[in-house]
Amino acid sequence: MRPGLLGGLVLLAVVSATTSFAASPTHADVRYGRFHRNTLDVYLPPDPSGPTPVLIYLHGGGWMMGDKGGIAPSWYLQQDIAVVSANYRFTVGSPDAAPYPAPMEDAARVVQFVRSRANQWNLDAERVALSGSSAGAVMAMWVAYRDDMADPESDDPVLHQSTRVRCVLPLDAPTTLDPDWILKHVGGPERIHIAAYPLFRIQALSELQDPEKRVLVRQASPATYVTADDPPTYLRYHMPLTPTPLPPTANPNESIHHPRFGQYLKECLDQAGVPCVFRYPNLQPSEIETILSPEEFLKQHL
Repeated sequence: MRPGLLGGLVLLAVVSATTSFAASPTHADVRYGRFHRNTLDVYLPPDPSGPTPVLIYLHGGGWMMGDKGGIAPSWYLQQDIAVVSANYRFTVGSPDAAPYPAPMEDAARVVQFVRSRANQWNLDAERVALSGSSAGAVMAMWVAYRDDMADPESDDPVLHQSTRVRCVLPLDAPTTLDPDWILKHVGGPERIHIAAYPLFRIQALSELQDPEKRVLVRQASPATYVTADDPPTYLRYHMPLTPTPLPPTANPNESIHHPRFGQYLKECLDQAGVPCVFRYPNLQPSEIETILSPEEFLKQHL
């Protein structure tokens, strides 16, 4: 991988231990909601020629860990793209911990809050992109593919803002949380991943067969919402696309981030006519030459 967007930061999500964090937030720990973890950092380009587009990033960690600070936004700032990195409610371990849909609702509010501050921060409210890694990628897609969640009748003016975005760039994304689909098409451990248990408030995976829980799983899965009016999507995975299903002995972090999820979502997006780039390490060189880089994708769609 080469330096820049395709290098150590890869859509803001993966920063090596030796990376220098040259940029400090222009505005740090800004509160966007009433919950303990509803804070975000804002990185603004130093000398833009006008209102800037903005990329909103949601960190990973299985809705149980992670922080908004683990990013390297310098490339974006050099391109006059503002960056917002947000924390959100966990499902365990914090005073405001809550199951689905709490983290996703926080992600939607981040988009609305950022738009509400567009004039103050010199942002172009029409040019908003979403990105995230792992659990953050799930939330980014969940917001991006949903119908607009703006509520013009709300007493809260933040909720008057649109949640629709220009494009979405998920990294290592589980694109559905359906355990039956995962075990059949991806494989891996029968418990799938520990993150599912607090997210859906279950003690055993079999509880997800309950009709009410199955509705929740469907509602939490980004692929559920794909329609023709959804934003262009750049799917990137660090793992190679290997044959599946994986054996039950596979590492759960390997199975839950497998490119088979991306392959499935690309099929859904292709069927809906939504532009989608699907990238993983073992693409053939001839295939890599024909697809956009993340930089090119952002410049084209944001």
